[in-house]
Amino acid sequence: MTSWRRLSSTLVAGLILVAACGGGASTAPTGTPPASVAPATATPAAADLCTAPPKAPAGTTLTFVSYGGAYQKAQRQGWLEPYAALTGVTFQESEDSSNATIKAQVESGQVSWDIVDVGNDFGLDANAALLEPLDYTKIHKDEILPGFAGTYRVADITYGVVLAYNTDKLAGQVPQGWADYFDTAKFPGKRGMWDYSAGGIFEVALLADGVKPTDLYPLDIPRAVAKLDTIKNDMVFWGSGAESQDLIGKGEVSMTLIWNGRGYSAKHIDNKPVEIQWNDQIVTADYFVVPKGTPNKDQAMNFIAWATCKENNAAPSKYIPYGPTNTLSKADPSTVAELSVSNINDTTAYFDDAWIVDNAQALEDAYQEWKTK
Repeated sequence: MTSWRRLSSTLVAGLILVAACGGGASTAPTGTPPASVAPATATPAAADLCTAPPKAPAGTTLTFVSYGGAYQKAQRQGWLEPYAALTGVTFQESEDSSNATIKAQVESGQVSWDIVDVGNDFGLDANAALLEPLDYTKIHKDEILPGFAGTYRVADITYGVVLAYNTDKLAGQVPQGWADYFDTAKFPGKRGMWDYSAGGIFEVALLADGVKPTDLYPLDIPRAVAKLDTIKNDMVFWGSGAESQDLIGKGEVSMTLIWNGRGYSAKHIDNKPVEIQWNDQIVTADYFVVPKGTPNKDQAMNFIAWATCKENNAAPSKYIPYGPTNTLSKADPSTVAELSVSNINDTTAYFDDAWIVDNAQALEDAYQEWKTK
């Protein structure tokens, strides 16, 4: 993949228009496919897979791995249950998606995961030894958002890394972005943060310190660390989306970095006093990958193709405000206003996936050094 790509004004306008009309949501490319990947489209026979997927061999069990909680429940309701009914596949689920676990399984030759939902920091050429190339004779690559379908991964949902706040804890005050997250004098209380070096912690520190969204990469780690030092004693680290939702809902933190669907769930499902500030959000996506060596490769490809078809891709948006990645798929009208891509403005940022992957070890080293000093 190439280095930082900026979202064109034409695409921004298109995203906002589509979202406002309740159409298929799209977002900024987090990268472009490697030059070695030739454009590919699904074969005519693949069209049938979208509406009438083939029956799986008797006894087929696929292990589907994601991040649990409200997100995985939406995937289960939108994709797993309907697909199982159509094909006879039995899904075994894990809620512990982890790049490290994929690596461990493949390197040990003990691959038990078939389809894994991963973040934007995985599935690039750097991970080629761990993943099966996707089958674009089945997957409609030409319908996926430009830059979101590569050799080893295809995006399944779009979402935003956002600032959520507990209205009771802030007593009517409304933070306007990450600068206010770092202002514990004006906005007292603990601050929630994902305990992960590539999850946005350095990016939001730089945004809070005045770096423009288009100038984030390469990340200025020393500057980010200096900013993080100013609230280090007030930070509470979370390790899962469910935990972030719980922390902000219960008011154990007054603000937190959170995935927009989790913030939505805290407010609308848990009925907690939680709101989202869309300023300074980071728009990104999750991706499907298939670990190298799975004995169920063909069946995994069938499912991924079906779930990314225009007829099916938006199904989870009925249950959580994460947008489809198929440009012909329409998000559920009830959640369109809460989609990340419906709330793009001039403060919106985007992860540079390739830079993050290429600098993963340096990011992790800097993060651990900061946390433990």
